[in-house]
Amino acid sequence: MKRKTFGLILLVVLCLFALWGLRKLPSLQLHAETVPREASVEQAAAKGSFEADSGVVLAAETQTRELYLDTGTLDFRVEDKKTGTSLSALKFQGSAEDESPLRITFVGEDGTFLNWNAYEYCIKYQTYTLEQIENGFRMNLNLKESDSNRINEYVPQKISIERYEQRFVQDLADKVEEGAVSEEEAEIYRVALSLVYGINKQENCYYNKLSLAPPISTVNQIVRLTKLVGYTTEELMEDNAEFGITVTIEEPASFLIPVEVVLDGEDLVVSVNTDAIVNENPYYTLTRLELLPCLGAASVEEAEEGYIFVPDGCGALLSLNHFNPSYGTYSRAVYDNTYYNDYYYMPSYPETLHMPVFGMYYEGGSRGSGGFLAIIEEGDDIASITATLASADTGSGGSVYNRVYSGLDVSKYAQVSILGPYDSSGGLFLESTGTLHTNYKVRYKLYTEQTDYYEFASAYRDYLMEKYGLTPHYGDQAKLYLEATGALSVTERILGLPYEKTISMTTYRQLEEILEDLAEYPLTVSYLGMFDGGLDHKLMNHGKLSSVNGSAKDLKALRETAADNGQELFWQVDFTNVYQNGNGFQAKTHASYNFNDDPIELYRYSRATGIFVEGTGNHFILSPKYLSGVVEDFLKKTGDYEGFYVEDLAKGYYADYNRKAMISPMQAQKLAEENLGKLSEGHKLALNNPEIDKIAYGSYAVNIARESSGYGAIEAEIPFRQLVMNGLIDYTTVNVNESGIQEDYFLLQALELGSSPKFTITGRNLDVLKNTEHSDFISREYGRIAQDIKDLYDKYEEAFAGIQCMEIAGHRLLADGVFETTYANGVRVMVNYNMFSVTVEEQELKPLGYLIR
Repeated sequence: MKRKTFGLILLVVLCLFALWGLRKLPSLQLHAETVPREASVEQAAAKGSFEADSGVVLAAETQTRELYLDTGTLDFRVEDKKTGTSLSALKFQGSAEDESPLRITFVGEDGTFLNWNAYEYCIKYQTYTLEQIENGFRMNLNLKESDSNRINEYVPQKISIERYEQRFVQDLADKVEEGAVSEEEAEIYRVALSLVYGINKQENCYYNKLSLAPPISTVNQIVRLTKLVGYTTEELMEDNAEFGITVTIEEPASFLIPVEVVLDGEDLVVSVNTDAIVNENPYYTLTRLELLPCLGAASVEEAEEGYIFVPDGCGALLSLNHFNPSYGTYSRAVYDNTYYNDYYYMPSYPETLHMPVFGMYYEGGSRGSGGFLAIIEEGDDIASITATLASADTGSGGSVYNRVYSGLDVSKYAQVSILGPYDSSGGLFLESTGTLHTNYKVRYKLYTEQTDYYEFASAYRDYLMEKYGLTPHYGDQAKLYLEATGALSVTERILGLPYEKTISMTTYRQLEEILEDLAEYPLTVSYLGMFDGGLDHKLMNHGKLSSVNGSAKDLKALRETAADNGQELFWQVDFTNVYQNGNGFQAKTHASYNFNDDPIELYRYSRATGIFVEGTGNHFILSPKYLSGVVEDFLKKTGDYEGFYVEDLAKGYYADYNRKAMISPMQAQKLAEENLGKLSEGHKLALNNPEIDKIAYGSYAVNIARESSGYGAIEAEIPFRQLVMNGLIDYTTVNVNESGIQEDYFLLQALELGSSPKFTITGRNLDVLKNTEHSDFISREYGRIAQDIKDLYDKYEEAFAGIQCMEIAGHRLLADGVFETTYANGVRVMVNYNMFSVTVEEQELKPLGYLIR
């Protein structure tokens, strides 16, 4: 009997093990790629050195530029040989921070963040060395504490009344009598003591009565007092021990940061290799550095008019000398690289920074006309851009200088809530990625004459062409671009029980009918919801067609119709977002992790509650280490398609903070680029809202906004992004039919920039989506908006007959919301984005109107 029972139990265990194996088998098909560590960058070889007392030296020279270094202040400048115009790194009429080529932020193990500048913690005490390198120099900045500013490391938290009166009161009086210190100075020390200490007669002691850290001036006075009277660390320990208090003396923070400055042709290039930074006290972690915060800075007197350019959304200008205390400092992350810190909240601003570039141009002041353009060449994945404005009214709180500069997150930090992101109980702890390995490099272009944002855009465009080997090409005219929604999931119920059902909002046959209806138009279509479950798809490694969209015969007919009409088709792929279980994906194993060391799960946003809520539409982010295998498996099964609409790989922040095997954003982006390269081999790609460093892989950039974030200090929105992309990739507007803006607004974009108007459509009535997770779909049913689509494009085609060119040769801001584009054939187009008439250059422009001349 026992044998039968044992045999039955063994059989059940084997069956369960087999079922577990069958469940795990698909996940074993996902192969993790070995992600190599970021290659360390070799520092430039030293060719000599400069002494700190050498004065101003010529550090490098090219045919058109000279680079000078002041070895005592570490100010350096690039000077144009022809005009004498120069660009300086430091300023000497503001605060100590203005005399600093570098600022750092670091955190102790106690969670306290500290901010230092290079002047107060390095240059002032000459704790630096200077090396001559090829075409420039290297500043080895040793930022460190000359004295600790922790008061408990100098005076006891409790000290007996007798000891206090002897070691501080009486010994100070003796120093006055000896003439070592004046009575006035002694009184300052007595006041400092009275601020720090109170008397407790019950315990017969003086105690440190400050619950918070005292002012730094008070700390400095106390430190000087202990040195004056010779109060030692040993005495500090003994006096505290008398009251049972143990003191830990921490080693001071000390960071050695090498900054390389070289001339490269006409450009200044400044770099910091994070692998070469030495942290001499592991109690602290360097989290951030800000590079050259005063390079090119201009006061009100130096620049009466001009703008700071930031790559906010399409591009934005901040007017010099117009500080507004309601808005303060502008500071935003490039490529939305703080996304993993707060992805469970709606973003504060609708547009992010898609380009690692910034600058300033000015005229009318003592400096004359000119400016600079800065390009973050390396480290842009973890960089940020900051701008501050000056004010003619010194009492308004503005900076002394207008300035714009970049910073780098040497390590990513976040405050993590123990009980989840929406918990308000206050249970927080700090988590970090550790040091991120990169060579932070910024290129500065100097402009010695009057310039503007179009000159900046042209220079950056030329830079991208050279870097990526791009050749400009211009179409005959902007196309009409449609985005058709195919299969998606909705929740339905049987006897009150919910279940997921997949439906098609636009079948192959319906899309074929739409293509026939638009056969006379230059049309491009991206089709969403085709593979591995549709819009709310599984891991997209099988390339399996969603049957609800139609048969293979229907798909073949659709493709043939498009080919006959000369219409382009792009099939949506989305590899990093996973909405459904299946195809081997298991979140715990295959998803990217957040700071809390949990798989990142994204929810749909609830406008009613202001938070993201669980439900259909939840999805995980695939870890970068599985990306290559997934893409390769997909291509093996879908290689004959015309082109792909890449939803994910060309935009946004990508990393994996898994504590066991973290993948940095630099490593993740490298993998994303490699796989974009695989997809582009033999296929044309349409890229969803791509970052500027990805456009080389695409034929179309889709969903390119003509707006910035709307940050209050922004004076004007400029289409810098479109001007840079002109001729390098075709680009579309955002959705015309879901924008809530008049269609003529998008007509102006087509005429001003050659942007293709974009519509999102369905072949099916949207009523089926009421009370579902997709109820936010509006104005998409093709039958209802077909005439609107045709009317808008007909207007464009009629107006374009007067332009006949897509190559932009000039662009300028004429007035608020009014712009002029000059095309290469000499035709000029003026557009008015305002909702009221505007008269410019004796020409009246109606609301949302244009003029071609």
